[in-house]
Amino acid sequence: MAAARSAGLTGATDAAGNPVGPGTDKADLNTDKTNSESFRAKLPPLGTNQFAKFVQDTTGRTLPLYGYNLFDGNGFPALTNVPVPANYVLGPGDDISIKIWGAIDVNLNLPIDRNGQVTIPKVGPLTVAGTRADQLEALLKTHVGRVYNNFELSATLGRLRSIQVFVVGQARQPGVHTVSSLSTLISVLFESGGPSATGSMRQIQLTRAGKTVSTIDLYKFIHSGDTSADARLLPGDVIVIPPAGARVALLGALDSAAIYELSGKEETLAKLLSYGGGQQILTTPHKVLVERINQAQDKAPRVIEERVLNADGLNSTVRDGDVVTLFKISPEFANAVTLRGNVAKPLRYAYRPGMKVSDLIPEVSALIQDDYYSRKNILVQYQSPRLSLTERTAEGFSYGRDGNIMQNGSNRQSPADRTSEGGNYGRDGNMEQNGSNKQVSAEQIVTDVKNQLNEINWDYAAIERLDAKELRTTLIPFNLGKAVKDRDPVNDLTLQAGDVVTIFSVNDLPVPAEKRSQFVRVGGEVKVPGIYQIQPGETLPGLIQRVGGFSQNAFVYGTVFTRESTRVQQQENINKSMRRMESDINAQTASALQNASSADKATTLQVQIENQKNLLRRLQSLKANGRIALELDPDNPVPPAIALEDGDQIIVPHRPSFVGVFGEVFAESSFIYKPGYTVSHYIDKAGLTRDADTDNLLLIRADGSVEGSSRRSLFWSSGVMDKKLNPGDSIFVPGLIDRRTAYTQFMEGAKDWTTLLYQFGLGAAALKTIRN
Repeated sequence: MAAARSAGLTGATDAAGNPVGPGTDKADLNTDKTNSESFRAKLPPLGTNQFAKFVQDTTGRTLPLYGYNLFDGNGFPALTNVPVPANYVLGPGDDISIKIWGAIDVNLNLPIDRNGQVTIPKVGPLTVAGTRADQLEALLKTHVGRVYNNFELSATLGRLRSIQVFVVGQARQPGVHTVSSLSTLISVLFESGGPSATGSMRQIQLTRAGKTVSTIDLYKFIHSGDTSADARLLPGDVIVIPPAGARVALLGALDSAAIYELSGKEETLAKLLSYGGGQQILTTPHKVLVERINQAQDKAPRVIEERVLNADGLNSTVRDGDVVTLFKISPEFANAVTLRGNVAKPLRYAYRPGMKVSDLIPEVSALIQDDYYSRKNILVQYQSPRLSLTERTAEGFSYGRDGNIMQNGSNRQSPADRTSEGGNYGRDGNMEQNGSNKQVSAEQIVTDVKNQLNEINWDYAAIERLDAKELRTTLIPFNLGKAVKDRDPVNDLTLQAGDVVTIFSVNDLPVPAEKRSQFVRVGGEVKVPGIYQIQPGETLPGLIQRVGGFSQNAFVYGTVFTRESTRVQQQENINKSMRRMESDINAQTASALQNASSADKATTLQVQIENQKNLLRRLQSLKANGRIALELDPDNPVPPAIALEDGDQIIVPHRPSFVGVFGEVFAESSFIYKPGYTVSHYIDKAGLTRDADTDNLLLIRADGSVEGSSRRSLFWSSGVMDKKLNPGDSIFVPGLIDRRTAYTQFMEGAKDWTTLLYQFGLGAAALKTIRN
């Protein structure tokens, strides 16, 4: 006899009512999946109701209906691969899988026909409808034993029958639903999409033959998983979803703001809060607003009740149409004083009656910020630092006017040249040892020396105090030093709860120079190079005297004096000049192209304009260095009485022996300085090219000043050819071109201004001289 397909202990059906089980082929499974997805796609939207619209109009918020999102998933999973309950009663449409071995060996898959019977070959028909699943195997053994001896038998259920049930009332998907015979009330609610927006979640009924079999409250199912009211369905059962009962809106300081359905006409406030997770710690128990509809009133049918969340308030009731609003606790501290600003621990501190500023800040160390120690600890994490200026000088290096390395007195080497000689250099051009990119530069050391601690403004601190009567903030200043250090009663003010005490640093509120710690850097040919804290009003000559004066090899005339505030101003001037030149180039371009008389001339203009733009792009990369020309007398170089500022740098080079010549000359080089030699002597040594413009020579002095020979200047009408040079001076010979305007002269009048400005470190003052 033919063996039937084997089936397991399962009994699920698809949305169309087709049985699904282990004996089902892949086509059946795919069909079930497709039908399920199709059903969910057809599920209508939840919709809305009048009370939800009312709450939106009242509060301005759209609140969800509590619990209805339970049915918005992918539907209830099909009952596959689960054991059939022992009390399952067989009926027409079920399949029985029978395995017999011993005297006979056969596998059978037998459907139960409409008469409730199965027919076993060579044994005959057997009525199994009405038999419980746990009694089936014994019944079959008795029936087969009438014909065969010495055999064993096992029986399981394969496909289970489908049943039809009805979902009516305020359902999201009402109608007839074909489901598995194992389906329950809850599973069919998931299958059908549950209640609509107007349907009840609390009173869903299962009726059978006109009688109510079970009534389920889905809130109990959601909160505690209570399925005691769930029931197995039979063919023809009706699930009735009545209209929703009394509803209350709960919003405000809780996580589950929503519209809740009451189990009756009224419920206690405590019960309502339990639906949203109960009373929360961040919800104030001192005030709850209940907006209530009073249908007995005509013109003003709504009233507001104020309650508290104590025992009486929690036992008070809410009813249909109420809108309950919870409030957050106040962020106010009852006994706190806030300390902020330049302090170690900016926090809220406990207030005590009679508390003063000195109690809040008991010692000076409380004003040291924590990151000070972090910055301090980082100092020991550096690996072998770069050579300092003094160390590099001791090893035989020569330095230019700004302290950078020069080889044999010539112009500075490029990073590529220096790297080829075995040295490793950082982004700022300073030598590194061993090629480590974690080494600390001299500039880093200087910064670390003077910037480890944010200095306190001891003269000024402030207390912010709320005037509860006027509802305005009062600012009470006091002298921090006298309050903390001296315990001065006038400044050691008595605090109040809620005060905010702010401590400032000298960077927050700039203080006079004499009250700030100011540092300058002195290097090169002085007796004791280093970083010095300057005194109020101290000048450059006074500082030089304090560090022991100049060394024997000092070239005072070439002293490089740089200042950060000057660098910022110079950079602003450069940027303004670049923007103005860019505007002039654009205007000149438009005018020249419009007035071009021929195509060839237009092409030539295009080339000239592109060259101008390329030159402008190079000039835009210039960075000011903040150098101030001291304009010293080369024969008697006495430093001027310049008042020093924080961050000033003074580099005194040793006396150079060369004069540089660059530009339109045959030999761009440095020549040995000879006393009394003029510009013309060194020009003759370098040799002028055919394109040299001798009427616009530039003489760059070692002190940072620039002299020119422009024919438009009466002051320079005698030229610079006869001017005597000093050690370290340089001559620049520009190229001869056709100049039409001052800006065209500046943009086209040099071979490469960028090279010039970078080689000599010219700032905004020199840039202005070149333009003129």
